Amino acid sequence: MHKTLIVASTEFANSIRTKAFIISMVLVPVLMIVLGVTQNAMMKRADTTDRRFAVVDETGKLAGAIERAAAEWNAGVVGPNGKLTGPRFLIEWRPSTPMTDDGRVGLSEQVRSGALFAFVEIPAGVFQSDQPVRVRYYSNHPGYETLPRWIQSAVSAAVVNERFQQASVDPATVEKLTRPVRMDQLGLVERSAQGGVKPAEEVNRVRLVMVPMVLMLLVFVPVMTITPQLVNTVLEEKMSRISEVMLGSVTPFELMLGKLAGAGGVTVVIGLTYTAGAYAAALYFGLADVASLGLILEVAVFLALAMLLFGSLYLAVGAACSTFKDAQSLMMPVAVVTILPIMMLAPIARTPDSALAIAASFFPFSTPYVMLMRAALNPPAPLWQVLLSIVTTAATTIAVVWASGRIFRTGLLMYGKAPSFADLVKWVRA
Repeated sequence: MHKTLIVASTEFANSIRTKAFIISMVLVPVLMIVLGVTQNAMMKRADTTDRRFAVVDETGKLAGAIERAAAEWNAGVVGPNGKLTGPRFLIEWRPSTPMTDDGRVGLSEQVRSGALFAFVEIPAGVFQSDQPVRVRYYSNHPGYETLPRWIQSAVSAAVVNERFQQASVDPATVEKLTRPVRMDQLGLVERSAQGGVKPAEEVNRVRLVMVPMVLMLLVFVPVMTITPQLVNTVLEEKMSRISEVMLGSVTPFELMLGKLAGAGGVTVVIGLTYTAGAYAAALYFGLADVASLGLILEVAVFLALAMLLFGSLYLAVGAACSTFKDAQSLMMPVAVVTILPIMMLAPIARTPDSALAIAASFFPFSTPYVMLMRAALNPPAPLWQVLLSIVTTAATTIAVVWASGRIFRTGLLMYGKAPSFADLVKWVRA
């Protein structure tokens, strides 16, 4: 153990003393903030171009309702300072005569030339509720959704209103009678220590999504920043023959464990720095109540587990290869295993007590992410599941580190050919 600590302290000191480490630790959150601000600004300013489109209303009765809907939309996209926050919809009405193929070709040419963005054809039989007739929207921008969605909503409202009038039914009365009942989604009522009743709080959807996302980033970013560097560390020592000298004083297992512990210390430094920044941001936005001491401790535990587990996999890659080119091909499966659990977070966030969530909690390569997310959601994971997942992940890490040492011992003498997975199994069993 003493030799392992010496290796770990050396690796830790060599990492945090470099300028690159300090710059990267500061640069990553800065880039994420800049990216978020830039993306938000681009989303607000990305679509402010006027959208001019033609409408052929074969019914001759919907122009007034659609014009009012367009005027309401255009007024809503003008901000308090007079700047546009979205596109304005400008309508050009065409004769209310049945459309011909020549007419469609002519309007299509105007769309291609840029005179129009799109054109809409409202058939005469659109008021027949027993035989639904589809409105046709023509454009050469199939990926643009804002205008067609608005047209569908505006035309549907106008058509329904006209159907009510034809049936001698007051639309205002129908709207009152069919107005849906809204529901407030609340937590649970609690009894306070003084015997009073604490009313249930309304569920905050933003907090429900943002807290697990921030927790995932607090684990994912440090792990993906540090663990791939272990491959370079091992390969450089193998290629410079330093490893052969070191193995005269330590066993392969002690060497691998020391390197992993040193990298773990670097990850803890980064994780604590980012966690402190996230907690300061939570205080600023009034969300400090969600950052409980227990949740912060769980972040620290699962960050350490994730780093040790995935770091041991990268150690195994470095131990198995003798060149950086060979390592690149083996790093791809490890990167997939590292990122794959992130893809399961959306369904798990919706049902944190489902069979999928429980199974993923005990699968070592997804445990750090899934169990941390379940800790931030309701209902939280039972304590026995948290403890069992920690034990299984730690046991898996030890097994991978041991296997990395066995691979390193044999791979140190192997040059010129990239090992296959069958070779790696033979090296572990040797």
